[in-house]
This record gives sequence, C-alpha cells and structure tokens, in this order.
Amino acid sequence: MYRHLFLDLDGTLMDFREAERRAFTLMAGQLEIPIDEDSHLLFARGNRACWKEHEEGRLSIEELSLKRFILFGESGGLSFDPESASSVYEDHLGRQAILYPETLPLLTLLKDEGYRLHIASNGIGRVQRGRLEASNLGRFFDHLFISTEIGVSKPRPGFFEHMLRTTGAKMRECVMIGDSLSSDIQGALDVHMDCIWINAEHQETSLEPTYTITSLSELHPLLDSLKKE
Repeated sequence: MYRHLFLDLDGTLMDFREAERRAFTLMAGQLEIPIDEDSHLLFARGNRACWKEHEEGRLSIEELSLKRFILFGESGGLSFDPESASSVYEDHLGRQAILYPETLPLLTLLKDEGYRLHIASNGIGRVQRGRLEASNLGRFFDHLFISTEIGVSKPRPGFFEHMLRTTGAKMRECVMIGDSLSSDIQGALDVHMDCIWINAEHQETSLEPTYTITSLSELHPLLDSLKKE
C-alpha cells in the first residue's frame, strides 16, 4: 500500500494555464505591452518549448526565464525589455493560486487518512512557494520538492532520488502523481517508481504508467481500491 504520495503541482492540483494567462495579462498591462488573444497563444507555446528544453537539461532556469520572453517578442514583432518582462511576470505568477475544484477536498481527505503528502514540482522556487502560500496548500505537505531548489528537474533521476533520500521512504511505499508524461511519468518510470498519470486530455502514449485516471476526482477511489487488494 502506498504511504508517500508525491504530487505534481501545475496541471495536477493547480490550473497553470489560467495562472499563466492572468500573470501574462497583468505583466503586459504593467509594462504597457500591447497584446491580444494571439499573444497569449504565442507566449504559452514558447513557454512550453522552453520548459521542455529545461527538462531535457538543455536550458538553465535563468536562460528559460529570459528566453521565453525573447521568443515572444520576436514572434510577435514587439519591442520590450525581456528581463523586465520576466521579473514582472514571475512576480504576478507567484500570486496566481488557481485550484481545481477537487483539490482542497481531496487533500483534506488524503491527509485525514494518514497519507504522507509531498509536492514534486518543476518550477521556480519563489513562484511556486508564493502560489502555495496564496492558496494555503502548504499545510497539507510534509515536503516541497521544487526543481530550482533541488538543482535538478523532473524527469532526471536525481530529482526522484533526492525525494527518496529526504523522506527516507521505501520505493514500494511511493507513487508519483501527475499530468505530464515527459516529466512526472517518464521520470518515475526511469527510477522504477510507481506512477499515476492524470490523462485529462485523453492522450495516447507508448509509456506504461502503473495506473491511469482521467481526472483528479478519480484519485481517491483508485487509492482506496488499492488498500483492499
């Protein structure tokens, strides 16, 4: 039976797409950068590409923070200071704590049932900690594992090995829960940790997660059923 649940944050417990959209809108307004609906799509696309490079070890977090705004400026034909845009965007993003409706009831139930809960997030420490504080989610978690603070990101084995060392958990007691195939699921599989993939978009994959669910609301019933096996 699982005892330690390692939970991804963005796309799992929090709505990152909406958080990104709000922070980007606030940044553009503050810096008087003209944007429209296409601007949101251009930035989101570049941001995802930069995070993928970071996960693959080809881009540092400092390079990522700047490059996503350089790409946006180039693709949108806009002139602004990418360093200022990055700093202002991260300030606003750190205050965007948009939870999925199931998040609070689920965490409350899991905590009450005695599970040890841990955040396992690729992200910028000050941003993720700010969002956790704004949402008051930190009270549920024994540890916050954030890639910039650890110095290694999912899916690299070092991230998962650090979590195991810090918690002292045995592998058989652990499960990684998240929505990202490339970071959460691939990373867990690479170190032979069980994983639960939240496949809300009904994607196809050649990977073989231990379990697959389609929404956060299915997580507790799954865990409950595993107790009875």
